[in-house]
Amino acid sequence: MSRAIFKNPLTSSHLWHVIDASGHRVGRLATKISELLRGKHKPIYDRSVPLECGDYVVVLNAHKVEFTGKKWDQKMYRKHSGYPGGLKETLAKDMLVENPEHIIRHAVMGMIPKNNSKFYLGKRLKIYDGIFNPHQGQITATPSSPIALNIGPFVEKQIEPTQEQIDEYYAGYKLQINNDSQSFDLLETKVRSHKDQLKRERRLLRKKRVNELKPLRSPPKTEEIDN
Repeated sequence: MSRAIFKNPLTSSHLWHVIDASGHRVGRLATKISELLRGKHKPIYDRSVPLECGDYVVVLNAHKVEFTGKKWDQKMYRKHSGYPGGLKETLAKDMLVENPEHIIRHAVMGMIPKNNSKFYLGKRLKIYDGIFNPHQGQITATPSSPIALNIGPFVEKQIEPTQEQIDEYYAGYKLQINNDSQSFDLLETKVRSHKDQLKRERRLLRKKRVNELKPLRSPPKTEEIDN
């Protein structure tokens, strides 16, 4: 890539992205943050100069992140002092109380390539427990850009399929819907196709052949009792 593109201040200026971690999954949020730090969302991305392409990321409400499953009780954060018996283990739920910023930073740093620029990219990640941060001046000073990513709290998507999508999804099924004010029951009965009928016939034929090959059992011998 030509280095002349980095001389343009609109493309070479480092943007500031603000992310509200409320309700977000740690893993999914860390993937987005790692891409912003490395600048993979920009058309000028060059992996040989990640410090020139990457941006700054400010994460707020770090204590409101979420884990899926039972990770709060099972996931363990470990560190060692280097001396015998110096291993310290902390559960994820305890780390959320002691140092919630470490949960996000640990996940993000694990997704950045292990090279000399990892340390400097990590310094561009600013994580705070609340909504207050001292970077408001830098955020407002950066030029507005359409690629600036500001993520709010997590909101579940409301799926409203069309009638065509519903018909395509339930193709091959018979539906019996009882939609009352008190209850809503949906009963599905799969339509048996010709292929299922052939499988059933082959299975029955195979069972018959197996039974025919089995040796006939002779009736048990009864001992005659002499009177």
